Amino acid sequence: MFSRVRRWLHAPAAGGRKGPVANAMPDAPAAGQSLELFRQGVAYYRDGDLGRAQSCMDEALARQHDLAEAHFYLAKIHHKRAEPEEATDCLLLATAFKPDLAEAWFYLGAIDLERKRYAQARRNLETALRIEPGLAKAHNALGAVALGLGAMQDAAGHFERALETQPDFALAHSNLGYVLLRELGDYERGIEHLETALRLAPDDPNVRSNHTLVSAHRGLLDEVIATCDELLARDPNHHEARLNRALAMLKLGRFAEGWADYEARKHARSSYIPRPFKFAEWNGEALEGRTILVYAEQGLGDEIMFASCVPDLTGRAGRCVLECSPRLQPLFARSFAGVRVCAGEQDDPDPGWLRTAGRVDFQVACGSLPGYFRRRLTDFPSRQGYLHADAGLTAHWRQRLLELGSGLKVGISWHGGTHHTSRAERSIELTALEPLLRTSGCAFVSLQYGSCKNELATLQRDGGICVWHWPDAIADYDETAALVSALDLVISVDTSVAHLSGALGKSTWVFVPSNPDWRYMTAGERMPWYPSLRLFRRDSNAGWLPVIERARAELEHFARPA
Repeated sequence: MFSRVRRWLHAPAAGGRKGPVANAMPDAPAAGQSLELFRQGVAYYRDGDLGRAQSCMDEALARQHDLAEAHFYLAKIHHKRAEPEEATDCLLLATAFKPDLAEAWFYLGAIDLERKRYAQARRNLETALRIEPGLAKAHNALGAVALGLGAMQDAAGHFERALETQPDFALAHSNLGYVLLRELGDYERGIEHLETALRLAPDDPNVRSNHTLVSAHRGLLDEVIATCDELLARDPNHHEARLNRALAMLKLGRFAEGWADYEARKHARSSYIPRPFKFAEWNGEALEGRTILVYAEQGLGDEIMFASCVPDLTGRAGRCVLECSPRLQPLFARSFAGVRVCAGEQDDPDPGWLRTAGRVDFQVACGSLPGYFRRRLTDFPSRQGYLHADAGLTAHWRQRLLELGSGLKVGISWHGGTHHTSRAERSIELTALEPLLRTSGCAFVSLQYGSCKNELATLQRDGGICVWHWPDAIADYDETAALVSALDLVISVDTSVAHLSGALGKSTWVFVPSNPDWRYMTAGERMPWYPSLRLFRRDSNAGWLPVIERARAELEHFARPA
């Protein structure tokens, strides 16, 4: 770490005594000179002359080492130069010499936030607010901390408190709009806040980047790309804009361009978690005789989808180590012959399995694999499945399903996502599926993850409809895969079981919202990742009922005896 903290806090005190120098007072002329140098440094800083600003601050501190504000401005200078360690050192000195300097605590939190040190960021930001409760930008930063931790309701609450304190705070409007629109499904309020932010700060690049969510929601993907092109022309390191452009391009099927931009997820707000691995990043080098580590990212559905590239990779590599969620480990180990499959959690700072993985030459995130193997629509293989359920378990479930009687055995899942991944838009009330569930010649089986006992009981009590549910089969993903493989058809909303079913090669119908995730693209009944999967798209001007009625008519035809 930068030596300034040690130099100032552990120097001899005045009079030759040992100890902290925070209480040592300079003589009056020196203090006057230091303040004048400080003022000059501030003027240089505001003019963008960081070199002269730093020289002035250094000279001011040579005369008055405990001038907290000078340490604070040095921190801002280092921050502008992308020197977080040096900035942090200066901020620690500023808070040591002036513990009630709220701005310094705020900047400490902001730097921790940039480095995704969320616990430290929260502590420092809360300290800033204890000193200055009306510091709106600290509330806004706490919202960003909550956003990084996936606590979307908490994030919205912090952004709202920032706006209570400062109603014209454009970035807080922008961030609140982002959470409401993208994460919580409150589209009307989200768009309102994003539009307000753009009106308040039409030239702010972060506000403009977030506002592309409005265009994306309205299906104006070319407009999203044009705005992001402009932002990136001004700042090639605007990671949010690059990720937004990636998602628009991928949704349009512009894969080669989209995957290149998709790497920005590692630096922007996303569900990608930085990992502790220290191996060389794989950039397409030859892998003969080499070992490559593929590590997990994002949710179960993403792990399943991106794992479709593993057979392409193992055809090149001497040896492949694949990390995945513990829930997927048995399924992946069975499906990818010759691959060392290790179970690990993405937030584990010291994965134990790594110590027994053997020599590793390269590492790559699973979400980066399509950039090498799925650059064109024709690169997506036409195989009907790449995952394989346990044969014995599948036979067991086939027998158990036969006991339900004749007719089709249809699996259903009706809730998708979580409270912070567009659950409202990706879900359908079970009772709304009644027209489908009354299709004759079908026995329906729940594939719904999580607690749904009360919903199923209500459906049977009020509607006289039985949906079979075996919680133990849903709790164990390998058992779920076997149950899915034993079914005749799976009907699901956008959730991980749709990916599982498609990856197993099972006939699958997916109900997708009017503004679906990029994985489902913009139009058509097919999804390139899974040839056995068929999409039933909701129209933007209608609810789910037309989709359900269409699926019911198709299912009646499907269930009709030949």
